Amino acid sequence: MSKASELLEDLEFIRWVKYPNKDLDAFWKKWMDAHPDKIKDVMFAREMILGLQFPSKLPSADAEEEIFANLLREYEESDIKIKKAGDRNDWFRNKQFVKIAAVLAMGFLLMFLYYSVGYDTSSENASIKTKWLIKSINNGEKISFKLPDQTIVWLNSGSSLRYPESFDSTARLVELKGEGFFEVAENAEQPFQVLTDGLLTTALGTSFNINGEIPGKVKIALLTGKVSIQSQNDSLSYLLKPGWALDYEKDSKKTEIMTFDLETEIGWKSGKLIFNNNSFKEVIVKLKKWYGVDFEIVRGPAEDWQLNGKFENQTLENVLKSMANIEDFTYQFNNRTVVLKF
Repeated sequence: MSKASELLEDLEFIRWVKYPNKDLDAFWKKWMDAHPDKIKDVMFAREMILGLQFPSKLPSADAEEEIFANLLREYEESDIKIKKAGDRNDWFRNKQFVKIAAVLAMGFLLMFLYYSVGYDTSSENASIKTKWLIKSINNGEKISFKLPDQTIVWLNSGSSLRYPESFDSTARLVELKGEGFFEVAENAEQPFQVLTDGLLTTALGTSFNINGEIPGKVKIALLTGKVSIQSQNDSLSYLLKPGWALDYEKDSKKTEIMTFDLETEIGWKSGKLIFNNNSFKEVIVKLKKWYGVDFEIVRGPAEDWQLNGKFENQTLENVLKSMANIEDFTYQFNNRTVVLKF
């Protein structure tokens, strides 16, 4: 596959062409400085995205015949007019010339399509050979592992990460569902990208936490380095600095950038279960995921909770015992179900 074709498949490159900003401009300038022999490919791919749209593969034989027949039919109609206007020999020569021109035009068109999209069997086979892996964990579990580029990933309870067996394109793209923390291995030529519920987070060598546990809501907290964030639903982009977090709501497109408490955001990595003015519903959801249990609620609290507390590597029974001292309820274990009575 040609480099131009790889660029046409690169989401970050397409985003740069359509919605340029200072950070993307700087990255691609640096990339072209490092690959001067690929500048022509960059320019060609850029023009393709801005001004031309072609199919991703060659048309079928039936489609070719239909296009060719239409061309001939149009020229046949023009030939009738030529015949009326001139003598028979001129008409015959014009007709033969038009047919030859049509065949040549079709050949050049197909050849251009072929090379403009880099379509060949080797590229097709290469895409087929790309193997994607999924690492998933159940509620009540946590895991850390390394990606093929040596980036370290921590996954929180009930989360999953989809990633390629090897990173061999211009970007290292992974897809996160749930919550994960990333320590990205630095590689200036291959930005690391995390896609979470419509938000694309791009980094070169940083550490950050992404929380997408609640559908339609994503929170990205940056510890070190710098990341850019783009929304797939609009052309908005954001740049985070260390110590700041982005809170995003997909439906309303509401975005808030704020500072964050380090322990609250990533305490889960070291076994810290933290509640910060959490409602009763939020507490139950967090306990379900943290301990991998179900809850049966009898009656429910008279007033909603605003629970604060920190529990480090504690059993569920110890946590419930502490909560029961604050809120008025009793608890009972029934296999993997906890019955709360108010």
